[in-house]
Amino acid sequence: MSTARTPGHRRAVYTALIGGHEELHEQPMAEVSEVPFICFTDDRDLRSETWDVRLVEPLLALDPVRSARALKVCGHDDLAAYDQTLWIDARVTLSEDPATILDAWLDGSDVTCPQHAFRSNVVSEFEEILLLGLDDSSRLYEQLTHYATTDPDRLEGPVPWTGILARRRTPLVEAAMWRWLVHVLRYSRRDQLSFMHALAQAGLAPRLIDIDNLESDVHLWQEPRGRSDRNPIFRVAETLRPPVAQLGELRRQLDHVTREMLIAVAAREEQITAQTERIAELTGRIGDLEREAALLRSKNAEKRRKLMALRYELRARRR
Repeated sequence: MSTARTPGHRRAVYTALIGGHEELHEQPMAEVSEVPFICFTDDRDLRSETWDVRLVEPLLALDPVRSARALKVCGHDDLAAYDQTLWIDARVTLSEDPATILDAWLDGSDVTCPQHAFRSNVVSEFEEILLLGLDDSSRLYEQLTHYATTDPDRLEGPVPWTGILARRRTPLVEAAMWRWLVHVLRYSRRDQLSFMHALAQAGLAPRLIDIDNLESDVHLWQEPRGRSDRNPIFRVAETLRPPVAQLGELRRQLDHVTREMLIAVAAREEQITAQTERIAELTGRIGDLEREAALLRSKNAEKRRKLMALRYELRARRR
């Protein structure tokens, strides 16, 4: 297959299947599009009529999910030749030429994906993952607590749906993707939880497209094929969900009030020090004035004595 038809751009669609936990959906659009469809996998037996299957080593041998996420987030060395890429989850079937999607989605934006159609904010996505037991609860609680402390407002913001993700290769985008991968490795493997926070830290604002996540003019979300039945690791009752977002906000408010109080106390201490120095200065001045007054009283007393002596002398002469 040749590369994208748009002059000046090399484009590719890619996905990843690591761990052999499900089958690969074919892409009829690949037969009519000039954009290559690349699948990175560790399955040596995987074959496809529409995908260019490329064998890779998982980043983490015992963690196929995060290994697939690493390819999703940061791509692969084979993609370095492409200016623009369109990631699609293995369950996504495109119903529009990816060149057309990239033209529209990357018009005025370097990173674009759909907005989640079923979650009102990032907190609700955390709650759903906790409720369904889709990841380790301790990691989720820690991640949510950290976000609630450092950037609580973004938890109330929109949730991305990263099943389809268009990107333009730029230094800023690559730096943002690396930061996103750090969050996925450090916190929950559910990458939609960290997408907005990680990109905000990198100074990148993604564009969110308003489309139905299950079916739209550009895609169809397929049922998984060949996926193993995995029971949830745990379930979290509704009553056990801690209000960490509110806790983080209260903690931030407490820190703000504490800083203001410390500033006010420091200013008051400066005022007290200045007043103390002024009092000491006035006290010294009062002492000087008292000494001057005592000296004047002594001089006045001497003058009165001399005046009385002079009066006695005058009286004596008159007699």
